[in-house]
Amino acid sequence: MQEDQILQQAISAARAGRELTARDLFLDIVKANPRSETAWMWLTGLLDDRNDCIQACERVLEINPANEHARRYLTRLLGEKQKEQAAEKLRLHEQLRRAQELIRAGSHQEALILLRELTREAGVSAEAWDLLAQIAPEMDEKILALEKFLELNPEQAQAREELQRLRHFQGHPLDLAAMYEEQGNLDRAITAYGLASMDPRLKDQWDSIYWKIVQLENLRQENIAHISPAVSVARLAAGPPILYLLLLMVQVGLNPFAEPAPLLWLGILPVFMGGFMVALASIRSRHRLWYILFKDLGAGGSPSARAWMSLAGWALILLPHAALGLAALNRLIDSTPQFVP
Repeated sequence: MQEDQILQQAISAARAGRELTARDLFLDIVKANPRSETAWMWLTGLLDDRNDCIQACERVLEINPANEHARRYLTRLLGEKQKEQAAEKLRLHEQLRRAQELIRAGSHQEALILLRELTREAGVSAEAWDLLAQIAPEMDEKILALEKFLELNPEQAQAREELQRLRHFQGHPLDLAAMYEEQGNLDRAITAYGLASMDPRLKDQWDSIYWKIVQLENLRQENIAHISPAVSVARLAAGPPILYLLLLMVQVGLNPFAEPAPLLWLGILPVFMGGFMVALASIRSRHRLWYILFKDLGAGGSPSARAWMSLAGWALILLPHAALGLAALNRLIDSTPQFVP
């Protein structure tokens, strides 16, 4: 059958209200002859999806740029699409703002439900995925949210680092359990240790895992207050610089200008740093410094890394104290009366 005959059949079907039949015939025509202006023009009004209608108008104008009817219709369709996109963007923004308000109010469960619904929408912002990654209770959901976030913001190095850390925990369940224990979240730590006990890779550690679960259950029953590792590190790190400062005041007095000793006063800086390093090596804390120095994603430093950090810290502490002791000895010698026989 000739194209003109099919075209006439399609036009007759469209005018008779048989739109599905007409649309199929016009689609057959443009498939055989992609430059049929008439068929494309009819399809602009027969296709269901607005985007398909827009593409049909664009094909008409590609074939005949002087077709003003197609141009006007395309302008109208694009305007409707722009308004719809703006309204959808506003709706998504309002939902995101509501989720943020719920998080600030402490209603994390409501915010979680809202963010899960929001992230199922097309065109959701990266911020929604970021919020979901922050409050999602399960590891798999956090990882998925961070992956989606990085697809939209690939330059976010901190999010990429967090994703690597979570993947590390996913493959190292004991590290994950230790992290929950460190945070004072005993319920999740016990659950994580229980899951680790079912991992065949850890069968040689089942006894230690069992006793760890027993220990945590006892702590939970006794309701012992949890002390943050950051607080413990701060308390331990403060000791050496306070001791050095007191000894320094005994040596030079309360007024640093009366007895200038700039090198001795500057010694408090390495003492402070050394105290921090020794404290960090003593507390099993997943401090960011472990990642910066050793690229350690989850374990909080291997035993050898902790030993070396502790030794370096003690060196920084003891050298200024030794210098202070030497200065005190020289001062004692200078102040001792010399007896001439």
